[in-house]
Amino acid sequence: MKKFFINLDGDTSRAEKFKQSDYIRWRATSRDEVTEEVDKKMLSYYNLSRKAHLGKCGCFMSHISLLEYIVDNKLDDVLICEDDAVQVGELPMDYPTDSLIYVGGFLHNKKMTNNKKVIIKSTDGINNLADEYRILMTLSYIIPTWVLAEDILKKIKSLKRYRAIDVLLGNIEVKKRYHYPACFIEEGAVSTINKKSKRSNELYEWVKF
Repeated sequence: MKKFFINLDGDTSRAEKFKQSDYIRWRATSRDEVTEEVDKKMLSYYNLSRKAHLGKCGCFMSHISLLEYIVDNKLDDVLICEDDAVQVGELPMDYPTDSLIYVGGFLHNKKMTNNKKVIIKSTDGINNLADEYRILMTLSYIIPTWVLAEDILKKIKSLKRYRAIDVLLGNIEVKKRYHYPACFIEEGAVSTINKKSKRSNELYEWVKF
């Protein structure tokens, strides 16, 4: 398995935990590098600051560019992590090759305005993600084949408007599964996009810290 972590040039402290490991650093797109096209196509709430909006755009572009690299180089079995991911469990060795496999994040209802707590009885190992739910955050996920990456890219790039990358992945029609318990949780660092007071745990819950 090839393992990548996405990291801004300025976030050297977050990259420290990946040193002396088999992870490959993928340079994240900064706010200053956001293209006019992505800036205009990205939807944000009216009260989101300009800085946060561009941070969301940069995160989107970082994941898209890595997916493009996977396709261009025909890479299979790729783990993608953001640099605030902390591994707490063993990665799955066997998983379906037709699905996006989440190994971290938090469960939410498919309808973004429905903030009712999601209660799902998961089993150890790979679980199907039912259509009425989504996993938010692109904290850590596995792309089993470059063909799946290509399909994801085609569906995203065909959209007239963009949303945050985790929301888009939940919206597009590709099979989704998740490994339980989560292999990664979110460390307690401040978000580079927006301040928050919660983080994900190994139960795919969104908890206060």
